[in-house]
Amino acid sequence: MWGCGSHVKTRSRHVVFSSVAILCCLYFFIPFVTHDSNLAAQSPARESEVCLDCHEDMRDRLMGTPHLMATTDTEDAVVACSDCHAGDERHWEEDAEEYPRMNPSKLSATAAMQVCSGCHVQSHQQNMQERNAHAQNEINCSGCHEIHVAENAATPHGGYQYAVTQFTGLLKKNEVDLCLDCHIDVRGQFAKPYRHPVNDGIVKCSECHMTLDVASGRNSFAGTNAACYECHNEFKGPFPFEHQATVDYSTEEGACLNCHEPHGSHLPRMLNQTFESPHFALCSRCHLVPKHNLNQQHGTMWAGLPCTDCHVDIHGSYVSKRFFSPALQAQGCINAGCHQF
Repeated sequence: MWGCGSHVKTRSRHVVFSSVAILCCLYFFIPFVTHDSNLAAQSPARESEVCLDCHEDMRDRLMGTPHLMATTDTEDAVVACSDCHAGDERHWEEDAEEYPRMNPSKLSATAAMQVCSGCHVQSHQQNMQERNAHAQNEINCSGCHEIHVAENAATPHGGYQYAVTQFTGLLKKNEVDLCLDCHIDVRGQFAKPYRHPVNDGIVKCSECHMTLDVASGRNSFAGTNAACYECHNEFKGPFPFEHQATVDYSTEEGACLNCHEPHGSHLPRMLNQTFESPHFALCSRCHLVPKHNLNQQHGTMWAGLPCTDCHVDIHGSYVSKRFFSPALQAQGCINAGCHQF
């Protein structure tokens, strides 16, 4: 009898455990069953034609842009409305307001970038998601790019296609005007006497600020100096004798910007301070220039001369560890007990 009772108890335990397991399954499974209609209503297919039945103007506004949809909904279409505007099929089957499709321009900067990077997988999109100042300030792609060409952009000189192609990258405006609308302080710097020729149309903002590889600074190339070397390649080196102030791997994101203003300056060579007498302000930040300039050996012979009269290769030298001019040898400066070249 004892054995039979034990068997009954064991069987009862199995029934209880089975019941609990069934209840747990129902508990977790019922929500999926309840929302199954919502899942079924999501549109996995790529749709364009059904969208254009209502949004008739969009086909013309996309004409001439890379986002022009195929005339038929096919899997090999380059782009479809639903690629950017995902959502519920009941948007067109029932009530458009109750079941709105996704609008990337109203998403956060990070979420919008994830939508765009479904097709645009370049370093610009990667940088926007990781460290770009625009994304950090919640300025998404639509802040600069016009995906659907504005209606007032149409012109009698070629319709929408002409209006789109006058600005590269589907920008809303000319690149410089677009940037300076927000960066007002920089607009003033380009009005200074020594400046990068941005307002003259020779240089564009993106030539310095667009990321080529992995940015180490805001909106920069793979290092602060790399942006400068695109034009000023003669200062790139490598030099056997480096000026530590100019190399971006040994300073806190300074390098060229330790001495130069990036946009414009009231000083020649776009310097941020003067290196001339009486204070030699630029060089004195690192070197004891007045003492060096007016020492006992020199007397007043070199007083008031700019530092670069002797230290000519200030960005780096192939021959002199003090960046001296070879002409100093003829003047007797490189003698025993004096300077080493």
